[in-house]
Amino acid sequence: MFCYKSLFLGVVIVAVEAISFNKLENPKCGVEASSNLVHQNPWLGYLEYYRHGNIVEVRCGATLIGPRHVVTAAHCVKKIRFSSIAVRLGEYDLESNPDCVRDICTDPVVRIEVDDIFVHPDYDGKEHDIAVLRLKEDAPYTDFIRPICLPSGYLEDNVIFSAAGFGEIPLSGMYTKVKKIIPLPNWDVAECRAAYQDIVLPQKIICAGGKLGEDTCRGDSGGPLVWFRETAQLWGVTSLGNVHCGTKGYPGVYTSVLDYLEWIETTVMI
Repeated sequence: MFCYKSLFLGVVIVAVEAISFNKLENPKCGVEASSNLVHQNPWLGYLEYYRHGNIVEVRCGATLIGPRHVVTAAHCVKKIRFSSIAVRLGEYDLESNPDCVRDICTDPVVRIEVDDIFVHPDYDGKEHDIAVLRLKEDAPYTDFIRPICLPSGYLEDNVIFSAAGFGEIPLSGMYTKVKKIIPLPNWDVAECRAAYQDIVLPQKIICAGGKLGEDTCRGDSGGPLVWFRETAQLWGVTSLGNVHCGTKGYPGVYTSVLDYLEWIETTVMI
């Protein structure tokens, strides 16, 4: 059995805070400000869905690839009912603002409305699970909000990826309040298909994980699967996995960004 890794929780009302921050000029993509937890994965976005002026608590992630665009999973914008959507950036702890770790405190969270949604034209509910969202205004680049690099070159067999999100903690039934950062070994795709022999997996995928308790889970859909090289590169978009996430022998399944590079680059020029 498998499930998509988005989550619907309910409907609540939230306030939007006033924003002030120290902007950076033209930071290099894929570079974190430090090893402090509040600086890690500064490209991770959290999608906020609104219906009739109220926020709909669905957990999906996204990845900032430039000042006006994020990449997410197509099912995060096609299988959820909403009237508008915003991207929350610079978040570490969902229950505090600002967030402080080891004497470093984040800037206030930034929320930017989505201006347009571009779902891959061949998305059919399973294949091509990828979308690009255009923001209404530029995201401010700070120590807590930075873009990731797009992938280049070839994927090596022994890569250890890093995934991030605000979804369920595997095997616990509880949802994280702080940004999860999960090391996930690359899996051979043929072996991945064999593990999920009862279903037909999409064609253009990366599989990663498969260790007990180490997995992306419900609420992590759309978030990044990152390969840290000289800089951090976005190689995968969290898509689906075993309904019991964190089950040994069942890796998570991620849309392969490299296979959609031309489409992404064309789309951000629209």
